[in-house]
Amino acid sequence: MIKSVIRTLRSSTKTSAPVDVVLHIGAPKCGSSAIQRFCVSHRDKLLALGYYYPEHTLDINGVSGGHTQVAGPLLSGKQEQAGATFQRWLNEARGHQATLMLSAEAFYGQHEAMAEICQGLRVKVIGFLRHPVDYLLANHNQGIKRHHSTRRLGALLPEFLGRPAGHLAGLPLIQWAEAFRDENCCFMAYQSPSAGGATVQGRFLQALGLSDDDVSSLLEHSEGITNRSYVKSALELKRLLNTVLEGAPDSLAHQVDWSLQGYSDRAQDEYGYTVADLTREMRERLEQHLLKQMTPVVERFPELKAAAEMPREGARTAGAGGLDLRAPLAALQADAPKAVQEIRLRAVELRDQGRQEYAFCKLLDILGIEFSEPAGVKPTPGLTEHQRKTLSKDNAGEADYLRELAVLLERQELLEDALFAIERALSKRPTGLGIQNIKARIEKKMQSREAGLKALTDRTAEASDQ
Repeated sequence: MIKSVIRTLRSSTKTSAPVDVVLHIGAPKCGSSAIQRFCVSHRDKLLALGYYYPEHTLDINGVSGGHTQVAGPLLSGKQEQAGATFQRWLNEARGHQATLMLSAEAFYGQHEAMAEICQGLRVKVIGFLRHPVDYLLANHNQGIKRHHSTRRLGALLPEFLGRPAGHLAGLPLIQWAEAFRDENCCFMAYQSPSAGGATVQGRFLQALGLSDDDVSSLLEHSEGITNRSYVKSALELKRLLNTVLEGAPDSLAHQVDWSLQGYSDRAQDEYGYTVADLTREMRERLEQHLLKQMTPVVERFPELKAAAEMPREGARTAGAGGLDLRAPLAALQADAPKAVQEIRLRAVELRDQGRQEYAFCKLLDILGIEFSEPAGVKPTPGLTEHQRKTLSKDNAGEADYLRELAVLLERQELLEDALFAIERALSKRPTGLGIQNIKARIEKKMQSREAGLKALTDRTAEASDQ
């Protein structure tokens, strides 16, 4: 507590003194695009308040990577190039008698390089951190949006358990504090506006030390939603489209992304996946795994405690199987008819080459393209005749119902739910040999999926470096 008070006092003292550079470092999936869109759209007003924000591009939806002119070369090991651009911008800021202000999520893992570039300068580091499970869900969304992933959320989450994920838990923030000193760092817990959080643009401006009047004046003309996570219907459509887009020209993928991003930004009655969509067991297992890694971050920065205690409100909504994909598909057809035509041509070509996996066949069906259902594709399995007879017996007990539910869920590849059901059955009948065997079989299947974990871990780590 005493350390927290001292840190706050030192920070407030430092904030009142002018600095040479402000670095906004993310973290990824914490509203960086909204901050960057706001700053690049209000450059003149920010300059009048003493902050020079170099220009960078925005796409059609106002999304940007921020100052990739510096961050990009750092990711490629070209520190000299990054340093040259930084120095040019610093000179321009000094010419305006202003503080240089840079923003890029790609800075998140570049504390060492930026410390060397900023050597001898007075620097303020601003960062946000969200609940690590929310961060993980956002990364899954991003993997489908931008990295052609075709895997469903339910298949990825169990594989993530037991693996280090310091970037999700905010460990890079400790490294930034070590490089620039705690009193020069302002780290805040992030909560999306859709979940009741304050605007990230306003909190960022307050962290700069601007007066309430200046903040209110700037926010009067702020933009709407920026780079919202895809809503479920758009995400499922993109997941299916990725079976065709992988290997396609980048321009085609960009047109699809721009359209579905715009649709998601406009679809205020739809939502993306949140922790409310997870089973209680999966949420608890993920939190236990990730929050344990977050402990040193919260101990170092008590103000981030809220990032580990985000509210869990809202009811679970329809999964991918119950989504209506017609609206996002209609939006894509209206926004990019030539792209849809090219997608259809590629889909037909792949069909004729023998492509037959389930997600691809589902895409063909949605696009209205004729295909022969492969022998290996079967409808979602229901109860077997044996199960019906078992459950019809007068002496069937609660353990029997839970056991057959577990087997049904196992056959549908819902292994986390299957494990939960069989464990409940075992608690009702601890000596049941059949139940024990089923539990061992389900656990073995879950362990076998560990091979796919590396792809997810690599992708989330890559998101932190971009």
